[in-house]
Amino acid sequence: MNLNLIFILAVLSGVVADDFEIPPNIVYDSTTVSGIFLGYEVGDYIHPIIRDESGKIMSFWSTDPLMDYFLTCHVNERVILDIEEADSYIWEVGEMMRILRVIGASTGSVSFSHWRDSLEAVGQPEDLLGDYFSAPYNCLFEVPSDIIK
Repeated sequence: MNLNLIFILAVLSGVVADDFEIPPNIVYDSTTVSGIFLGYEVGDYIHPIIRDESGKIMSFWSTDPLMDYFLTCHVNERVILDIEEADSYIWEVGEMMRILRVIGASTGSVSFSHWRDSLEAVGQPEDLLGDYFSAPYNCLFEVPSDIIK
């Protein structure tokens, strides 16, 4: 009987592992957007909001909590965002979805990657910054409903 239980667990483990395999991102394009960083929309995901040079309000996806913390330190400042257009697996949708996501940022002479590297050279981000995952919740921005993102 114990052998049957082990067999069932082994089979289930294989099925579960296959079910949770995330498809790789498919990248189509990348660009930069510059403007004033306004804050975040928060739903199932974090969405940085920027007013670009033409005045258009744009919303992007973000999947890096350290990037979110970095941007939070620069609300109402001019930033340059590196944006990637990609098909990404979205858990809540249960399939791939085309998104525009922030993959890099800079403000003035400080880039996110340089800031992150200097931070990690000193210690662990959670030890140095505390609960940096909650930073966007202190900078919420409500996008007017008549604005198309």
